[in-house]
Amino acid sequence: MKKIKFMIMTLAIAFSIGGAFATTPRLPQDCLGATQYYLNGGSYVLAGRMGIDYICNTPSSAVCTYYKVGSTYTPCCWGNYCTSNCMTSKPAPKKARN
Repeated sequence: MKKIKFMIMTLAIAFSIGGAFATTPRLPQDCLGATQYYLNGGSYVLAGRMGIDYICNTPSSAVCTYYKVGSTYTPCCWGNYCTSNCMTSKPAPKKARN
């Protein structure tokens, strides 16, 4: 009888642990892995690749890019959408004294 009781308790613990893992909420999908769009006038246009085709200048309260969830566009990145014609300030390295 003790062996059966031990087996039933072991199975109950194993099923409860498995159920806990099966019902944990999943993290939302990272929007950066999805196709990015930006708002151009009244339509959404394919943004390209971040860091290559465009950058999002921050800080800004504007939406830089959107991603598509079903048939709706949801904000992904915040900032100002900026393409290759955007000037960013990059300080030049100082030359060493000889």
